[in-house]
Amino acid sequence: MHEFFQSKCDVHVHSKHSDRPSEWFLRRIGSPESFADPLDIYRRAQARGMDFVTISDHNCIRGCLEIAHLKGTFISSEITTYFPEDGCKVHLLVLGIGEAQFRMIQELRADIHQLRRYLMDEDVIVSVAHPLYRVNGRLTIDHVEKLLLMFDRFEEINGMRDPHATELIRAIFRNLTAEQMMKMADCHGIEPVGCEPWRKSFTAGSDDHSGVHVGAAYTVAPYAQDVDEFLAHLRRGEHEAAGACGGSVMMGHSVYHIAYSYYKDRFVRKNGKPTILGELFNKLLERSNEATTQSGLGTRIRGLAKGIVWGRRMRAASDMERMLVHDLSALFASHDAQQAASPPLDERRTFHAACQISHWLGCNFLGRFVNLIRQGRFLESLQTVAALGPVALSMAPYLAAFAAQHKDKPFLNAVADHFGVVASGRAETRRKAWITDTFAEVNGVSRTIEAVASTARRTRRPLTVLTSLESLPPTQADVKNFAPVGMFPLPEYESQPIAFPPFLEVIEYIERHRFTDLIISTPGPMGLTGLAAARLLGLRTIGIYHTDFVQYVRYLTQDDDLADLTWKYLFWFYDQTHTILVPTECYRQQLIHNGFEASKLRVMTRGVDSDFFRPEKRDETFFDRLGCRGDIKFLYVGRVSREKDLDCLIAAFDRLCERGYSACLAIVGDGPYRHELAARCQDRPIVFTGVMEGEALATAYASADAMVFPSTTDTFGNVVLEAHASGLPVIVTDRGGPAEIVSRHESGLIVPCAAPEAMADAMERLSQSPELRAELRARGLRQAAECTWQRVLDQLWSVDDEASPSSRTESFRTAARRFEPAVMSLELA
Repeated sequence: MHEFFQSKCDVHVHSKHSDRPSEWFLRRIGSPESFADPLDIYRRAQARGMDFVTISDHNCIRGCLEIAHLKGTFISSEITTYFPEDGCKVHLLVLGIGEAQFRMIQELRADIHQLRRYLMDEDVIVSVAHPLYRVNGRLTIDHVEKLLLMFDRFEEINGMRDPHATELIRAIFRNLTAEQMMKMADCHGIEPVGCEPWRKSFTAGSDDHSGVHVGAAYTVAPYAQDVDEFLAHLRRGEHEAAGACGGSVMMGHSVYHIAYSYYKDRFVRKNGKPTILGELFNKLLERSNEATTQSGLGTRIRGLAKGIVWGRRMRAASDMERMLVHDLSALFASHDAQQAASPPLDERRTFHAACQISHWLGCNFLGRFVNLIRQGRFLESLQTVAALGPVALSMAPYLAAFAAQHKDKPFLNAVADHFGVVASGRAETRRKAWITDTFAEVNGVSRTIEAVASTARRTRRPLTVLTSLESLPPTQADVKNFAPVGMFPLPEYESQPIAFPPFLEVIEYIERHRFTDLIISTPGPMGLTGLAAARLLGLRTIGIYHTDFVQYVRYLTQDDDLADLTWKYLFWFYDQTHTILVPTECYRQQLIHNGFEASKLRVMTRGVDSDFFRPEKRDETFFDRLGCRGDIKFLYVGRVSREKDLDCLIAAFDRLCERGYSACLAIVGDGPYRHELAARCQDRPIVFTGVMEGEALATAYASADAMVFPSTTDTFGNVVLEAHASGLPVIVTDRGGPAEIVSRHESGLIVPCAAPEAMADAMERLSQSPELRAELRARGLRQAAECTWQRVLDQLWSVDDEASPSSRTESFRTAARRFEPAVMSLELA
């Protein structure tokens, strides 16, 4: 149909007479579902090009009656009805009805079968609203099939909801066959509606409750001179769905408007006094105006503070109240000029404003919390939690929207499986996001992520790394970096800062790019954001247990209670994931012993680039140029920190030298223990090279004679594989992942942990026997050749915890068997 000949109508829109909210956030604050005035809806619909106007309040026509005298209007309602056999709730849009018909509909709506017969007898225009939305959680595939048999018109585009359901409706409902309809009719004993029941027609509506998004989605029909002609087109199925689907950002914006209307109705109208809450809403929703320009929000917040905190309540005000006023004043004052020059806020700008507020306040909270922890003021640190209230207020509408949009994802996947939909209903390939607090740094976690993600990019596997760094170094991987809101030193590990990520933006990015799996490497702020995103968006999660943080904490603090608390946190964190990947079997057994389900734990080893790390890069003069001279050159590569047991290595090397061997030790790496340890080793044949990367690191490996890795806290030990690929035999302790690497091919020597004498004996054996070094070298090279990063990527890609399609579909079938109608009472809502 040419646009000139189209008539448009938003057939799904709500006014203030829809007063029972479905969103948790609105129920929590006691707000109605809508504050939109019917006359305002009429004017906005006309302004947005709607030729005809109706209002579809829930089980109500009062909004329609208020505008019934205006041109181009007709009466409609969104009716809640039920499958009486199991209480499944369904919403039907009934369009162009009379008041008497509405009263009869209300009497019959407890039984969808009786209601349908009446609507057919009366030739009422009916469209099944959001047909794949589980209104009360009871909709099953059987119900969908029954609806397809019972009705010939469905809402295809809903202006508030995520496009996933619309894509599925298009793929299934527009491609039904006569054979499918016949099978469904035989299965359910329902006579299909219409002469060609496989041909359906489709409507669209904004489903707007705020009065802001009226006309975002609409139904189009051929040109009609009046309401009767337009309804006649609809009755004959001469119409199509048009406009755009919604999403979480739009829904969150709508909820903000409703909450603001509630605030103005319940507080401002009654008290007439501005509040900090009101200024928050102004920041998020109001247009810039002359008053705002002349006295910005920062100024107005400070003015409010005089009455709220520093006025007569000065003595009663808590430190947290003062802190909140200070933070909001600083935030809004810094952006007053920008806000005054900005265009009116739409849903995207409102979202960014909410991000700005929640991230700023959350970052300030974390900064104070960390500082108090560092000072040992634990009770005061707990009191700062009160400052999270405004953070929660800023985020709540969007968090509620994310959850509401994706709560039915398992059901939609089951529907897609049942009807054989792949390309349109579900992604043909799984898209994975790898979330990490550390990337492109000198540690095993960063190197593993970089290597696997780079391999994925080369082999065209959809894997994107999500991180939050102050600056992103060059990388061969697909990386999305979110600029941190702030950076904080990690208590007891000052050299390792942690970033406070823009969590709402991260979640929205994950939703917008439709990732199907989240791989979470670190239990820091980015990892927590990933867990929240997975829970809200209904995504599968794979946790990777890279680091033995419990041992780290025990070494750094010498506090068993703090180590136990760390373990409890780690257990909680990783237990939220569907699958936990560990680098070695010994750590898998350790986690099982400590309470994890064995079925959730799988081993994913690490790899090495044998084309880069190889013996041919040996340079006989390399260590001499560094001042490391001796007949046998031992090497350590890794972080220079206490938890790496370097004291044991130094003691063992001293014993070796005392036995008369001409040896030197090169310690490659940096860390908080480097300067202290280097000062103690000034008179020994030991050099501290600092960090080495690239060709320098590969040459250092190849130019040494053996590597000693004394750590007992490494879950794997990437440097052990790098040493093997470079042709080095390795000495490791019997605790941790490195021992498992060495024992697999007997490619090195394993000594008891914390035993300098035994380590010195192993170093002496390698010093005495070139033959032993050659034998271990050959075994190490064979092992390194097997451990490719492509193999690691294949292991990661093979992880599939999701139920099989048949079991997934079965979980949403045979609703009648799971509900007992004899004991069910229906609440007509």
